[in-house]
Amino acid sequence: MENGTKQYLFVTAAGVTLFAALMNFSVVLKALGGIFELALPLLAGGILALFINVPMNGVEKRLKGIGGKMKRKPTENMIHMASFFITVISILAVLVLVLTLLMPEIMRSSKSLYTQIERDIPQWIAFLDAHQINAEWIEELFSDINFDQMMEGITQGADTLFSNVVTALSSTVSIVITAAFAIIISIYMALDKERVCRHANKLVRAYLKPSWAENVLRFSRMFYQSFANFLSGQCCEAVILGILVFVAFLIFRLPYGSLVGVLTAVCAIIPYIGGFISCAVSIFLTMIYDPGLVVRCAVVYLVVQFVENQFIYPKVVGKSVGLPPFYTLVAALIGGKLFGIIGMLFAIPFMAVVMELTKEDADRRLDKTV
Repeated sequence: MENGTKQYLFVTAAGVTLFAALMNFSVVLKALGGIFELALPLLAGGILALFINVPMNGVEKRLKGIGGKMKRKPTENMIHMASFFITVISILAVLVLVLTLLMPEIMRSSKSLYTQIERDIPQWIAFLDAHQINAEWIEELFSDINFDQMMEGITQGADTLFSNVVTALSSTVSIVITAAFAIIISIYMALDKERVCRHANKLVRAYLKPSWAENVLRFSRMFYQSFANFLSGQCCEAVILGILVFVAFLIFRLPYGSLVGVLTAVCAIIPYIGGFISCAVSIFLTMIYDPGLVVRCAVVYLVVQFVENQFIYPKVVGKSVGLPPFYTLVAALIGGKLFGIIGMLFAIPFMAVVMELTKEDADRRLDKTV
């Protein structure tokens, strides 16, 4: 068959397929939703494996350096397995440490909040009595309520409530099953990453043109390196910021220093939004403890945030990604709008790779015009 005939048939088939899809758009969307639901554990496992692989590669390099100095050198498989278990144990240890620091502070904060409210209730009652506030509207409100009609509505809504509970439980079970499969898939992908990468490389080279295959593989390598640099830099920056906030709260005698420090370190992993979340939480906790310290808390937190953004963040994270602040903000906004927190984390290294490739292409075009 001639190339022109093949192209004509391909265009015709594509047009007919597109027309049929548009005429049955709801069916197509439902089918795509089903496909996405089936592929969700694989997608989530791949993302989790990517997060695990970043520290795992660092541990593996150091183990290879240590093993190279031994008389009896360990095998590649032993180093690979050891690096995986060290990484997983380290991640679990960090999570346990964070929970160990957070839970007592949360319990202490909740108890303090309850004590504060219990102590202020007599003051509120005295305030109402002092201003002679009329409470007859409360009696009128209760007199207008038809309790028989209310009980009938509650009885009729019991079936709806039960069905909603069943739906929520089934959704929870589905989420748990998806998460379990995602974790299992991520473990297999992390342990067998060389084979996975080799198969992916083979498929790309087999089904794409050589020039396209090289571009896709180069983009993948650049994205992984950019993501690894971004994630490691962001984690280091989060730990530094949490320590600075904790020390500042101790120096200026602000409450809940350890809780705010841990929350700041956890939230700082999320670009831009994390700092605002931890700042709002610290101001809220301070307001509960002593409203007179709110201004001091806000000033101290914002000053620490400013110092960290101006002097620490550019050296720790800025150089690792190589993306100007404006493009970082744009990438975080677009990624967060499309895919939430995960989108924000992936959009910044993705934008860094796109900017680097665009710069290379622009330089190449300018060299041709000269």
